[in-house]
Amino acid sequence: MLLDLLKHFSADDGRVAMQLRGAQRHIGSQDGVDIVRDDFSDEAASALFLRVHSSAEGSVRLRLAGNHLLKRCAIGGWMFQPTTPHEAVFWVPRLPMCRTLDAFGRICAESPATLANMEIGGGEASATFELPPGQVLDCVVWSLQSANPGTDEGHSVDELMTTTSLESQPYFIYASHSATRCAADFYTHLVHGKVYGACWAWPKKLKICDELDALALHMVASALGQSTGKRVYRLLRRQIVLAVLCRQDADGGFRHGEWTDQYESHNRLINGAMQLLATEFAAAPEPALEGALRGIARYLAEQVDQTDAGAWFLHDSLERSEEGMRHYPLGWERGNWLGKSPTNLLILNTHLDCMLALARERAACGDDTHAGLLQSAESCLRTVMSARPADWLFRPLLNVIALSLLPKAEQERLPLVYRALKRLGWKYLIPRWHLIRRRFPRLQMPAGYIERSLGQADFVHRYHGVHLMDFERLLACAAVDPKDPQWSSISDGLVEFGVTSHVTRLWKETAASRDSLAFWAEGLYRRCLRTKAERDRDLLAAAVLDLHDAGLGLPPSLLGANGEIVPPDETLPTPSATDARLTVINLGDRRTPCFLVVNTATTDLPLAFVPRLPAALDGTDHETRTVPSRGWILLQPGSQHADTGAAFSSHAFTSTHSRQ
Repeated sequence: MLLDLLKHFSADDGRVAMQLRGAQRHIGSQDGVDIVRDDFSDEAASALFLRVHSSAEGSVRLRLAGNHLLKRCAIGGWMFQPTTPHEAVFWVPRLPMCRTLDAFGRICAESPATLANMEIGGGEASATFELPPGQVLDCVVWSLQSANPGTDEGHSVDELMTTTSLESQPYFIYASHSATRCAADFYTHLVHGKVYGACWAWPKKLKICDELDALALHMVASALGQSTGKRVYRLLRRQIVLAVLCRQDADGGFRHGEWTDQYESHNRLINGAMQLLATEFAAAPEPALEGALRGIARYLAEQVDQTDAGAWFLHDSLERSEEGMRHYPLGWERGNWLGKSPTNLLILNTHLDCMLALARERAACGDDTHAGLLQSAESCLRTVMSARPADWLFRPLLNVIALSLLPKAEQERLPLVYRALKRLGWKYLIPRWHLIRRRFPRLQMPAGYIERSLGQADFVHRYHGVHLMDFERLLACAAVDPKDPQWSSISDGLVEFGVTSHVTRLWKETAASRDSLAFWAEGLYRRCLRTKAERDRDLLAAAVLDLHDAGLGLPPSLLGANGEIVPPDETLPTPSATDARLTVINLGDRRTPCFLVVNTATTDLPLAFVPRLPAALDGTDHETRTVPSRGWILLQPGSQHADTGAAFSSHAFTSTHSRQ
């Protein structure tokens, strides 16, 4: 099968599936080939997704007319650079992949396509790939014209062939718990015009479409676009928006099928779409975006269980019925506490996230339709978090469980009696923990620890960081009163338990829990924005070092381009440190710039940036300073401070701190 790429870039066949200002998606099918093409007229660029279905020939030849030089790109992938001036550059972010799909479009298996032959010269470039029976071959190619027709000004060659340290560091992707390290890595997620998770989702070991990963990628692209000025990141950001919009169902929701062939929906993933589209709508309001936001809000408003204490948002569509819960892949307990439905598992993080999503839609669209529902959900949350029965029982039991949360080395050094208690805890107490809580219902435990769910039959300390992140998000939005001590004290307790229990060190050394460090870091980041306390900054810097040591990426919010935190027009670009071992955390906005710089190296490093710092911080002597080994330094204008760690006079710095 021969596919002429230039023909598909210029063809008018297919239908327009989505149209935004300056962006249009075409979808079509012809002779066993499915085509998705995203055209960005205001950026003189197009992206072409081709999906070839198996045929008798068993091979696919891709042809690109014209004389080109093949080059490896600094941002990942390969570039076909024309030898004739002013012509389009073609970027191939990832080689073609062979995939097995099920009826829902979930990916069952994938592997790089086998390259059978490649030729460059004679006025064309071509590559032939083998296509096994029963699979499809997916490929993606970008056509990037000069921004100024007839010239090479604004061309993409330099964008593709250069990177800064900010572009090449890893960034954590929320639902996949993976990291993206360059622009080309986006296409481990962007598959035939949809955003997929990059992991094999439990329990069916499938790759599913995932709007929460789309949100993370959107934030990374937004931040890098603002910091570098490269149009490739603007294009990636807009392509993600098109992908999410085109996947929305008629009822406003999104389906995933992560767990079952019922193709159930997961509300936390849907909330990722809400946050993404709300940020895009704030940057460039359009009717299509507003309609999508209102549709998501309508869908979420139906995903509730009306309890005696108020509305509680469900985690997924299976919870809506006994029939659905028969397919639930985890152990669970029926219960009717507070008059809830027996199938409502009372999962805390999803309830918080749905409240935040509806509050975001209300703020973005000026839509008060669901104000009463939000008020009811807040009332229910208050009741649930206020329930603390049998403190006399839970306090000693949690102390026993906490022995299993210590790092392995500390567990081994425990005295014999404590090791015996620890064994009793993990062997007998933890497996029965849900039964105790069914008898004495509560989520908030002594010492600041919070359980994730009342109905799931497990003990899940991995969500401790998620809870800190979500309660800090709640304090920053209009869904609750941020001055109410009930909510701020919850955040305080979560931090204290995280520090005193040493559970973060257990996460760091345990592969199954390592991703918890990223949510812990994001929770501390949001807390730093609220408290501006030095202790919280110290904890954040320590969390960033833990992420680095564990080989995980930086949560994308820490780049300062999360629209839930800072409106797009107020976002302050994050500068790139000249030394990649310096991690820059953006704690400010255009009015109040503030950067926390963490040195991940074991030696002191000079402080220097590309480009220079914002005007409020420029003109200082920061380039004569160093960041201490495994330490941090805070840059903000208008103050002077000498810390016990190091003293200096520049007003642009407030403190340095070395972490032992």
